[in-house]
Amino acid sequence: MNQRLRLIAQRQGGVFSRRQALASGCTHEQIVRCLRDGSWEQIRRGQYAETLDLTVLPSWERARTMHLRQVHAVMNAMRPGSVAVSHQSALVLHGLPIWGLDLSRVHVTRLDGRSGGVVAGVQHHLGVLTDADLEVVDGLLATTIARATLESACTASFEVAVVGVDAALHAGQLGDDDVRRLRSVMAFWPGSVAAREALGFGNGLSESVGESRLRVLMYERGLPRPRLQTEFRDRFGLIGRVDFDFDGYQTVVEFDGAVKYGGGSSEVLIREKRREDRLRALGLTVIRTSWSDFDRPAELAADILGVLNRHRRPA
Repeated sequence: MNQRLRLIAQRQGGVFSRRQALASGCTHEQIVRCLRDGSWEQIRRGQYAETLDLTVLPSWERARTMHLRQVHAVMNAMRPGSVAVSHQSALVLHGLPIWGLDLSRVHVTRLDGRSGGVVAGVQHHLGVLTDADLEVVDGLLATTIARATLESACTASFEVAVVGVDAALHAGQLGDDDVRRLRSVMAFWPGSVAAREALGFGNGLSESVGESRLRVLMYERGLPRPRLQTEFRDRFGLIGRVDFDFDGYQTVVEFDGAVKYGGGSSEVLIREKRREDRLRALGLTVIRTSWSDFDRPAELAADILGVLNRHRRPA
């Protein structure tokens, strides 16, 4: 790739068109050779990028990277100003969590009055977008985090919708003004009932996908409603914040995400062990959960409820 084409690609998420490659000085033969030897790959018809080794990435990061390239390829092929990136594709662009969302298609919303539907694998939505709904992200016109979160929530399950709403709230991108305005806008959207339920349940204190999912699980299984991010102290000072605790129960629940403790190094594990010992010295029972527990939701809920019942504070 020559320097001129490299600069073009850098401005477009790594993606460039055949026309841009030819205009930058590449020949037809060079394009064919790069595709044949695997140094370039076709993202969409007439849209290419340098080949990346994504095998080193976790599955969700691979999915995000691949979809982001698709978004840039779609927008690079569209007439400027005709569409805005929207729904889960906008969340990918904004860098928000995408757990549980369908990324098989790029989603855009028409701005030019043309009809919606699926065209060449791209989902074209119809909707009225105002200036308050739009912003430029990485050079692409897209719906805001607030709008994209609720757009996606209308297409997803309650659990997936809560993950998105929690993340937007935690990022400070779903304020009261946004909620009031968008509640009226989405009143007749398909799936808006689920989105409104997620809005009512959302909590910006949730710090990860796992914490949001665990909160939904406890809610749907009828467990007591937890408090989030409560600080505990002892005579030595602050012990730390716990993910969940419960009014009336001597119990805290922690979700051990893959990133939370730095990959399980010995120093981190020792520090966490001391933290947990200090919590137990206060008379608290500590329940630890992880991603694998979501494979057994009924058993997990029963285990937590059993511990809560055994450690209820006397009235």
